[in-house]
Order: sequence, then C-alpha cells, then structure tokens
Amino acid sequence: MRSWLLIVALAAPAAAAPPEMERELAGVVDLFYDMDFDKARAASNALAARHPSHPAGAFYRGVSTYQRWIAEGMRSSDTYRAFELDSEAAEAAAEAMMSSNPAEAHYYLGATLGFRARANVARRNFLRALPDGSAAVKHLKKALALDPTLSDARLGMGMFHYFAARMPSGAKPFAYLLIGEGADRKLGLSELWSVAETTGIARMEARSVLAVILSKDEEADWEGAEKLLAELTARYPHNPIYRLRRAYVAERRGRFDEAVALADPDGKWFGTLHPSVRTPARAWALYRAAESRLLQGRPEETERWLAALDRLPHPRGMKDWVLLRRGNLLDAHGKREEADALYGRIKDKTASALAKRFRKQRYPAGPKDTAPFFTGY
Repeated sequence: MRSWLLIVALAAPAAAAPPEMERELAGVVDLFYDMDFDKARAASNALAARHPSHPAGAFYRGVSTYQRWIAEGMRSSDTYRAFELDSEAAEAAAEAMMSSNPAEAHYYLGATLGFRARANVARRNFLRALPDGSAAVKHLKKALALDPTLSDARLGMGMFHYFAARMPSGAKPFAYLLIGEGADRKLGLSELWSVAETTGIARMEARSVLAVILSKDEEADWEGAEKLLAELTARYPHNPIYRLRRAYVAERRGRFDEAVALADPDGKWFGTLHPSVRTPARAWALYRAAESRLLQGRPEETERWLAALDRLPHPRGMKDWVLLRRGNLLDAHGKREEADALYGRIKDKTASALAKRFRKQRYPAGPKDTAPFFTGY
C-alpha cells in the first residue's frame, strides 16, 4: 500500500500557468528549488496579490511551506498548518476558475491534491493520502484531455507511468483499477524527457525527477545522473540535496575521493544555506565522507568524521547507518562481540541485512554497499 501512495503523491510537479505569468512563476520556482524559503514565500505572496483570482500564488506558497516543513524535520505543527491553509486556498481558487479555464483549474487541483497526498505520506497518514493522490492523477488526466500542451500535467503523468512500473507486481492491478492508467516505464521516461527538454517552468522539475530516477539502482545510469545533478547543483547552490546526491552517485561509482570532495563536510558552503537545512546537510555530508573513507579501507579517517557527526543531531534515517559503520570500525579493531552488539540494534531493513552479512564476512572484507540517498531531512 505504501508504495502505491508514494506514487500517487509524486504526481504534483510545478504548476501550469498562462503565458503572461511564466516569467513571474519562473522566478518563484527558482527560489524554492534553491531552498530560499523566506524569499519564496514573499514572492508567492506578491504573485497572489498581483493575481488574486489565480491559484498560482497560494499553490507556490504552499510548495515553499511544505519544503520548509520537510527541512525542519517534519516536526513543526505550525509550519504544517500553514501548508494546509495554503493548500486550501489554492484548491478554492482552482475550483473558482473551473468555468473560465477548466484545463488550468484541473491542473491546479491535481497539483494541490498531489502535494497534500505527499505530505500525508510523509506523516505516514496513508488513509488520508490515498483519496487525494487518486484525485490528483484524475485531475491531471482531465487537464491533458482539455489541453494536450500542458507540459506540467504531462510531467505528472510521466511520473505516474514510470513509478507505477516500479511498484511491486501485486500492487499494479490496484493502481490500474483506482486510476485507470497502467504502468509503463518507457512511456514514463519518454514523457519526463520530453518535458525536461522544453523551455517551460516544468523543465527543471522534470530534470530533477530524472536525476532521482537515474541515480537509483533500478536504472543505475550514474553518468546520466551526474550530468543532471551537476547542472542542478550549479543552478541551485543553496539546495544541499543536489550536491549530496552527487556525492552518493560518486560513491556508487566507486569514486570515493570525489564523493568526499563533493560532501566537503568542513567546507564553507554550509554557511550559504538556509538555517533550517544547514545542520542536517552537514550531518549527511559527514556521513558520506565517513562512509566513503570506510569503503576505501581507511578506518582512522572514518572515525574522525563519525566523531564530528556525533556532535550533531542525526537526521531521519541516519541512526541505523551510523550504528552499522560504528560496528564496522569495531570489526576493524577485532572487537567482534562489541560490533555484533551494535549490529543487533539496527532496525532499518537494508542496514540490518548488511549487518548480517558483516557477521559472516567481517569488515573490511564484507559488502561495499552504501546507505541509500534520503531525499528528505
């Protein structure tokens, strides 16, 4: 069930807009991709003031608020409530424009509901996410039927077609019955690339999604992922996700020195980040550097980076991987019982599987797998 919900929640890319708003929206989009949350919200408010009957201002304000909630570790109830209010305002504005511009109205409804589903998935509230996610894809289909030139909506359908193809086989019939669309990996990739090669505001979202897809084991197009991520890192230097994903891709390619250089955990680049993302970004940079040195067989440097990491709060998803690497270091010093005690505390499914393998084939002779890339903090 969760895999299905993640797919429908993904179907909410950058929103469509009439030609006269494209330039304004492009500036807002760049601000929230660059994780400048305060300026993005201010720009969204200005957009809403200039176009009070259009849903774009409220929608983009909601996107920025959602990203801030994620960056804050999904802990702030005030930020989440602000996101809900923004979503409600965008949904109401989209409903109001249905008679004058049904294609765009359906698009904004799909985009708004999709982001609300995504937020509920992040909160593990799957029962609330399901109807919103289902409705989101249906609105996107209606938008495309009314206006096939809506590249934003095509991006959403491309995401659905691709990620549905990556669902467990038992869930695919459920997706078809609920949405009326089947899985199609090739079609999904084709739709995503067709948007990525346009000049519209959906272009960067498509390139960002493709960077994620290509840097997963299912595709393992490390060269293609690196090319897209290098572009995204250069364009959005204040978004640590692109830089840290590049470090992950370098690790997966066995280029550990390159991964450490990209993570640059003692670098000045953290000082340019928004305060809400600075600490978790440095924590993940430290982890990437530690893991890279460990996989190179350099335990002393690994210990140095892990010691620095211990002084920071661990972001979501990191705790069990730190336990795994600490166990590896104990193995390196022949302390097997202590290592096994740490391995036994690991709950993450992937990290636990690696820990079991290390019990049979001790570090440094054990597996060379890396921690998955976590897109949220």
